[in-house]
Amino acid sequence: MRALLLAASTAALTPPTALALTPTAFVDIHQITSFTTGSIERGFLFRIEASESTFAGRLPKGPKWSTHAALTGGEGKEPDHLKHATMKDGKSSHPSHRLMLSPDVDRYLCNEAKGTADYTKPAGNAAASVYDAATGLSGYEGNYVLVPRGRCTFEAKARSAQRMGASGVIVRNTLGSRYGLVDEDAALSNSGEGPDWVNTKWPVDQRDYECGNHHTAADRVGWRAEIEAASLDFVPPPYDGKASDALLTGPASDGNLCAKQPNLENFQSRCPSMRCLLTGNNVTEDGTKLEACCAWDMFVRMSTDGDDDGDAVPQDEEEDVTIPALFVTMEHGDELYDVVVDAAAQQGDSIRFVTVVPYGRWYPSAHYSGVIVWALALFALWISSYESAKEYRTSWKKISRAVSDGVLVFQRSANSENAPRRERAVTEDTVDLAEEHVDFELAPEVEMANQNAAVGTGGNSDQNGDIITSPDDGSFTISDDADVDDFVGNSSGSNIDASDIDSPPSNRRANRDASSYAPVSPVPDEPQAPDADSSAPTQRQPQQATTQSGSAPVTQNLEINALHAVLFVICASFFLFVLFFFNLDKVIRVLYGLGGSVAMNQIMFYPLYDRIVSSKFVPAGVSVILKSNAFGNLPGCRGEYFKWIDILSAATGYALGIAWIIIGLTRVQPMTNTFYWIMQDVMGVCFCILILGLIHINTIMVASVLLCLVFIYDIFYVLITPLIFGSSVMIDVATGANGMDPTFCEKYPLDKACRGALAPLPMLLAVPWFNDFRGGFSMLGFGDIILPGLLISFAARYDSATSLVRKCSQTSSAQSGENAVDSVGQVNNDSSGGSYHYHLGWVQKVFFRGYFGPLVIAYGIALMVAYVIVWTTKRGQPALLYLVPACLGTMLFLGWRRRELSELWSGPKVMKKANKMVAVAGRIPEARPGAPVGGANASLPESATVV
Repeated sequence: MRALLLAASTAALTPPTALALTPTAFVDIHQITSFTTGSIERGFLFRIEASESTFAGRLPKGPKWSTHAALTGGEGKEPDHLKHATMKDGKSSHPSHRLMLSPDVDRYLCNEAKGTADYTKPAGNAAASVYDAATGLSGYEGNYVLVPRGRCTFEAKARSAQRMGASGVIVRNTLGSRYGLVDEDAALSNSGEGPDWVNTKWPVDQRDYECGNHHTAADRVGWRAEIEAASLDFVPPPYDGKASDALLTGPASDGNLCAKQPNLENFQSRCPSMRCLLTGNNVTEDGTKLEACCAWDMFVRMSTDGDDDGDAVPQDEEEDVTIPALFVTMEHGDELYDVVVDAAAQQGDSIRFVTVVPYGRWYPSAHYSGVIVWALALFALWISSYESAKEYRTSWKKISRAVSDGVLVFQRSANSENAPRRERAVTEDTVDLAEEHVDFELAPEVEMANQNAAVGTGGNSDQNGDIITSPDDGSFTISDDADVDDFVGNSSGSNIDASDIDSPPSNRRANRDASSYAPVSPVPDEPQAPDADSSAPTQRQPQQATTQSGSAPVTQNLEINALHAVLFVICASFFLFVLFFFNLDKVIRVLYGLGGSVAMNQIMFYPLYDRIVSSKFVPAGVSVILKSNAFGNLPGCRGEYFKWIDILSAATGYALGIAWIIIGLTRVQPMTNTFYWIMQDVMGVCFCILILGLIHINTIMVASVLLCLVFIYDIFYVLITPLIFGSSVMIDVATGANGMDPTFCEKYPLDKACRGALAPLPMLLAVPWFNDFRGGFSMLGFGDIILPGLLISFAARYDSATSLVRKCSQTSSAQSGENAVDSVGQVNNDSSGGSYHYHLGWVQKVFFRGYFGPLVIAYGIALMVAYVIVWTTKRGQPALLYLVPACLGTMLFLGWRRRELSELWSGPKVMKKANKMVAVAGRIPEARPGAPVGGANASLPESATVV
């Protein structure tokens, strides 16, 4: 149940999620020279990277090949962006724009934010100096503006540029932007009087610079130097970047005071940005020397300022920023600034200016990782539900082979014909549950062989050590009447409790191998625990059997009722809030890895190794050793024996699980590791199989209560909680949003808080985006698989139970001389006329008969619709909003149409009857390979052994 609560905490279809703060755009830089003769000369200079904002217009994407080469020139070729760029409606989708510096009167484009200018009404305020009085134009129309960072928000700068008529804005990072003032009014009064360090906001350690004190920094970045305060300019306060930035930039050969430190390591290797910031710490008591450290020069995701732009206009009344807004680093910003200044200075008989061609970085419009997640979810749902009904299918294999070999003989008789019967739809999917019973009789030869094999024990001994005593008539009986039903001579079926008969088959011991009917004598060297109740074989007692961890263990199911459904949603809500308010992702990761190891061991590795060891490719000696007991009877585990194959499978599972945990706890973004996400998905599928095999719903009423509650639960936590908490609780928990700054983790990947900080919660299927620079991933929560899977698992078990009862009834009719042939047998007969009819019948049987196939199809369609909506809206969706109506609605409609809804609502009788058949199948006496058995009954239909 705890695993189900974890799964419910991720019952949401999350939107595509990008990870790292990487550059999202390119800018091609050109220099245009126009001569007085009328000729124009174009020259490609270089290409730089930039990051786009979250509040402004988006750039058109460049073609795929532009990821590796400049879109509009380079490599000595004549640039021609109109030739290389995509054309649309006769216009280039990547046009060229002139790049201009911001006006001198508003260098930071912050006058509007401070209330001293209004570019919407330039007359009568400080903005008038920017506009031409005659034309009313600013001169920035259709051009890009290069603006230094600082003094106001990014959005305020972009909005001012837009009002001036610019087509876009490029904000360049600077050293000077990292300083600020505590009180700007006090700074104005002290202007021109020297440094005002008390009123200065200094750069922040780790966010803005690194002195080498933190060993978790990437590539051991860190540099510390001592700078003469007199060599820098602090007027106007707090810091004159225009005059002082050049003295703290570049190598020592360029005059960088920070790099001119004796007896220190290579400056460039320890300070990749080759720039330094003052920390505000005095090296000397008199303040003549200041501490300077290496500046971080990283990309920044420019986001909206809310209503913190400084003006008096409310945010909802502000005009939207529609022009592109780009951010460039100090390195690239200084390059842009220098080429613009140089072009303006070189005039004469020509006019030179710089143009830019910005375009978005290419990425796939759709990711087939989403298709992989969809297919993986569908596979996990199908295999989990299908495996939950395995015992019904294996029971029919055993019964059909026993009948074919003469081990069992069917007899059929009818109860009172006056018994009340409900009118039912006459379809091939309907089993007529007439008040009848079917007798199973042991063949005399087999009965005698079993009696001989049981000499000295007082009865027959099955392969698990249970004592089976044959009655005089050697028969079993199953009927539909739960009140009067009994096993005739049930002592031969071992000690059977009535509650065990009516319980789901997986609550009993798993079926033994049906490949032969030989009694397995206890291996002399391996202890076999006797049945505790063997002394009273004629009494109806619960099974008591010694189990070995290698053999199929007794699996205890949890059957959910309506009260459980209500309590489950309440507990899931509590658990979800705990995950939302407390950072427990590392704890969840460890628990998931350990639980996944157990799930892989049970679902994958033990069955795989058992099949390999039992194959002809493994020497007999090795097989015997691996299947022998290694140890057992440990304290607290009396009667438990562990084989070497158990140890091998468990070691494999835990080795992979622990490796997964280590990667998840040591990497900033473990999803970039192929082993990590593959193992997470493999463990997830094993979890789904395990949970749906343990937790069952046996009525449509309980399924309706549970799914309707989680339907509301999912909608509330995905769509309603953003209105309360500002973000979706479900999506934040699923994606692992823990407030960590991706930029900080890029600087300090070894920091304890960053290890695994950007990974999503592991309780989901996740596949990374392939061939996408953003490094995101598509994911689906386990709750979206397991919760609908409880209903679909019930449908699979109902179909298998129906099939088991139908086949046994038809086999009984065939042995009685009646003409009853299974519908599958009819399909097989039709197959002689051609493979087309055979395959068509197979498709109809698998996908459209019963309930399981239609529900899987409905689930797949609904999940695909949910993915399409996520892709079109770019927002997370409550997947159960689509899955619950599709799955539950399909089940209710089919039940109503087949007139089975009332029975499905309260609990199908056919499943109770099938459970009793499974109980008998598990106690069919074995026959030695060479023992004489009765021949196969000639009247048994050919389809009787078809599963």
